[in-house]
Amino acid sequence: MSVRKLVRKVGFGVGLGALLMAGAALGHAATHPDDLSLSPVTVNPVPAAPSSSEFPDAAMSRNDQGDITVLRLDGIITPGAERNFVDALRALPARRPLVIELSSPGGFTAAGYRMIDAVLAERQGGRPVATRVRDGDSCESMCVGLYLAGYPRYAAPRAEFMVHAPRMAENGRMTIRSIQMMVDRLVSLGASPAWIQRVTAEGGFSGARDYRETADRLSADGANIVTDLLR
Repeated sequence: MSVRKLVRKVGFGVGLGALLMAGAALGHAATHPDDLSLSPVTVNPVPAAPSSSEFPDAAMSRNDQGDITVLRLDGIITPGAERNFVDALRALPARRPLVIELSSPGGFTAAGYRMIDAVLAERQGGRPVATRVRDGDSCESMCVGLYLAGYPRYAAPRAEFMVHAPRMAENGRMTIRSIQMMVDRLVSLGASPAWIQRVTAEGGFSGARDYRETADRLSADGANIVTDLLR
């Protein structure tokens, strides 16, 4: 499907090591009325996670196609990537339709949550914003939340998505609070509570595994992650 067709519709309408918690309190997670019970997580102490400066910022590119812009983010979500992303959004003409193309193993949740908020603010201000993951690309960890911030959400059938339990940047540990915050955030952005419960039951937020599904499988499962499969 061409970018023009994508945005015409918009106008009417362990990965990186984990989701690194660089400041859990910065995510404005909306609590969903459904009670998603999570069993306590016991984690052995691990070495402190590297600082954000040890990760390369995701590459950012802008491609203007007529009256539509495609912003592609390729790589790790870091504070530097966040700054570049927000600057790119601010540089766009008001209400210009936008497609955000993602290929990322995830990154720092504080930066990711702010990027999500920036996308939501653009949409609330009247800008059509779609997200897309191409064939051969993957959207993992924090990237899934950023992908959910757009609408519609396009993906190639074999594009891969991954969610898992977040870890604290300072010490590599998981907390029930950070897991619940991330789960609530995914649901507030549109992920199906029934799918979240299924992932939880299969250990996807336990810290024991990375939960992966292709876009076509997510669509079949009613996850409401991918809204439109690319053909």
